[in-house]
Amino acid sequence: MKYTIIELLNENSILKTSYTKPLVDAIKNRRKITFDYYGPRKPKKDSVRPGRRIKAEPYAIGLSKKGNLILRAWVEPPSVSKKGFAKTNWRTFMISRTKNMTILDEVFDGNRHGYKQGNDNSMTVTYVSLDKSQKIKEPKKQTTKPEKLSKPISKPEPKQVKKDLPPPKPEPIPTKTELPKVEPKPTKSELPQPKPETQKKPEDITKEPEQPNKEELPQPKPEEKPSKNPNDNKKDELKESIQRIKSLMLL
Repeated sequence: MKYTIIELLNENSILKTSYTKPLVDAIKNRRKITFDYYGPRKPKKDSVRPGRRIKAEPYAIGLSKKGNLILRAWVEPPSVSKKGFAKTNWRTFMISRTKNMTILDEVFDGNRHGYKQGNDNSMTVTYVSLDKSQKIKEPKKQTTKPEKLSKPISKPEPKQVKKDLPPPKPEPIPTKTELPKVEPKPTKSELPQPKPETQKKPEDITKEPEQPNKEELPQPKPEEKPSKNPNDNKKDELKESIQRIKSLMLL
């Protein structure tokens, strides 16, 4: 079948995405796939039973009559199916409704009844189809070496069996004794509180506190000396005058 330029462009852009390329490789190498499928529930004619399709065999990818990218595959139990597997195991799935696609290492022979190599009649355009004559890549066998244990494995210790102990006796709950009621005391009237002392300034601290004025006590009166005799006064005056005369004579 000849492809138009638009179909060739669609093929190159659609089949080389990160989701479709592994699926194309699975068809070419005949690998089984597992995926989840979801679809509409109404109308009933086009409804799909959602669920997991396990180990399905992919055969072809192309466009449906409505222009959707679809996958043709052979499906067996225990996969979910709306129609069942009594009549046929062939199914077509819209790739846009598939999720969690997993490519398995399990290879199938590709000899299912009812498959014709080449263009698929259920598709308007077939992009990829299974080719029996094509050599497939065998999956690599994974050989795992047993891990070396650095420490010897110790035997598990036997579990200690706990003996059933008698349940503890419940402690007696003390009975509450009624206490005599205490009448509330009358509240005392609030007394005037002393005013807080104001802190003295540094200047006031340096000054000596003023001493309170002491009351002057009565002083004893001086004793009166006996009055001198008038004769004694005259003698003193004579002495003073004599001394003055002597001082003048010396000059």
